[in-house]
Amino acid sequence: MHNSNLFYYFFKRELRSKYLGNITGISWVFIQPVITLLIYWFVFGVIFNNRIPEAENISFIVYLAIGFWPWQAFSESLLRSITAVSDNNDLIGKISIDFRIPVIASISASFFLNILGYIIVIIGLVLFAERFNYSSIPLIILPIAQLYCLAIALGLFLSAIQIFIRDTLQIVTTLITMWFFLTPIIYSESILPEKYKAIIQLNPVYTPISFIHRALITNQPLPWVNMLILSIVIVISLIFALKAFNKLAPSFEDFK
Repeated sequence: MHNSNLFYYFFKRELRSKYLGNITGISWVFIQPVITLLIYWFVFGVIFNNRIPEAENISFIVYLAIGFWPWQAFSESLLRSITAVSDNNDLIGKISIDFRIPVIASISASFFLNILGYIIVIIGLVLFAERFNYSSIPLIILPIAQLYCLAIALGLFLSAIQIFIRDTLQIVTTLITMWFFLTPIIYSESILPEKYKAIIQLNPVYTPISFIHRALITNQPLPWVNMLILSIVIVISLIFALKAFNKLAPSFEDFK
């Protein structure tokens, strides 16, 4: 089977098995992020009365939604990709297959559906949110593409590792929770002491999320230099992940 056909097969299978096969179907992809978003908004926006200093005229839930959906697309697609090889272990050793394809297909399916939800959010904000820079919407394609490529790099590496270390998914799930709170999604970096700002900017997800916030609502200068540096880092990470995956792939059959 040609690689493009194989990708399409795994892409459709991912949608059917993990989204279309449950009671609520594909709608759950949109319902779950909305529920999570409302919980964060209630806790941090209502109870703790969180505000964004550089966007005082913007509702906190708008700031939250703008950064939350790209994060959701990245984190969910990464987590789903970790077991993409082991979920197909019945194929290991039986047929010749490039196991990078189910990993990338898993990431693509999850990312695609979450970005569909994000498009709906963006349309809603354009229609109802005040002071929303709808003319800058095309600019966010770049940071979203960076998050997608970063998810592929990490997904390829971690899915290969998971064959040998079975609790990789549990470990990464815990780390993802910590990673979320180290990303300025439910708060603004402007409220942090200077020493912590330098640390949080080492977070590879910080730059694309910050770029999206600045482009759409805060009107701050866009971090083009940081975006370029991150792009270089992602390319290097992809090369490393591909080499690591190819190195470990011949041993998959011994540990399936």
